[in-house]
Amino acid sequence: MGKSLKLAVLGIVILTHTMVCQAEGPRLRYGVQWGYNALALSACQYTYLTDIGYRVSEGEDLHADYFTNAFVSADLGLEFLNSLALTARAGYRGVAKGYRVFPAELQLSWFTKGYEGSSPFLFAVGGLALTESLGFDDNINVVAAGFGYRHKLSHKISLDGFVRTNYISCSPLPIDEYDGVIARERTIYSRATNLSIDFGIGLYF
Repeated sequence: MGKSLKLAVLGIVILTHTMVCQAEGPRLRYGVQWGYNALALSACQYTYLTDIGYRVSEGEDLHADYFTNAFVSADLGLEFLNSLALTARAGYRGVAKGYRVFPAELQLSWFTKGYEGSSPFLFAVGGLALTESLGFDDNINVVAAGFGYRHKLSHKISLDGFVRTNYISCSPLPIDEYDGVIARERTIYSRATNLSIDFGIGLYF
């Protein structure tokens, strides 16, 4: 191991030790989020069999596709090291027209001035989702990132405002012009991508 690498590792160890020593004990927080969701871009690709056995392939490349939705969630988080928070979240959100899901997500947040006071923060999110039928057959993946500002209302209560960009990929059932909604057993391939923006607030205790 080179001298510079040894110094870098030593520096990381010292910094981590200092943060742990200075940090208060981890604490649990709970709260709710709600807000407005705007679909901005979407793409899809389908391959399926019609009632009479014809194979149909169709789709659209990524294109502007505006539609408004809402979201709401219940959160349970662990704050640690004076500036980091790991939050588990379950909720309900619209994705596209006529398509709503129940996401389960994990969020890692970094408060630039520490979470003990009012502070800007950055966050990244990953998770899965159930359809309204409570099934996993749509294979829904959620990836998101954003920024916000936490305002401390009291020692234990805070109000977050945030903007979040979402990448949600799923496998919805195709809709044929003549056959209507295609059954899952006749769907050979289905993948849709939706890019959207959230504007929301969160109340935490």
